[in-house]
Amino acid sequence: MDAGLAALLGAAVGALGTGGAALVSGVLGRGQARMQLRAEHARLLREPRRSAYVAFVECFQEVHALHSEAARSAAAAMEAAEPERATLLSDAGTAYARAGERLHGRLRQLQSAVAVEGPPGVTTAALDAEDALYASRTEVYRWIRQLERAAPAEERERAADDALLAVHQPLTRFLNAASTALSHDGLSP
Repeated sequence: MDAGLAALLGAAVGALGTGGAALVSGVLGRGQARMQLRAEHARLLREPRRSAYVAFVECFQEVHALHSEAARSAAAAMEAAEPERATLLSDAGTAYARAGERLHGRLRQLQSAVAVEGPPGVTTAALDAEDALYASRTEVYRWIRQLERAAPAEERERAADDALLAVHQPLTRFLNAASTALSHDGLSP
């Protein structure tokens, strides 16, 4: 074999090796670039999501606290005589009305923000928590109205108490779903 052919074969092998290395580097670099883009996307989503989730939970807890305040006033009214009973029922109605203002105004807006930020699992958990909040609201309302009619209300008291307690489980599911969504780093599936 002469030197020219050996040089030509050497150059061909070198070119193939260099081309193959460039191809492998390009494929690996492309995968790494995609991974970096996913991580950056997750990072950019994290803060708006966190803000939406925290605002939703704060307002949710405020509404629930107002429902609980209405229930405490209703419970005290069951044991009180007039005129204190009327005052306590008025207090219960006021707390209930304030809860409604927050629920129908701000909480609905915040729930919409959670739905926009997603992901779907968090949105579903927020809707479930809101449904439980509405159920507790209904029971507190029925209890207050029954007391205003001076009808026996022990059964309504138990239903309202149970509904107020039932809010905690869906809220916890929302918090867990939100935490999972916020911990996603964009790198893991």
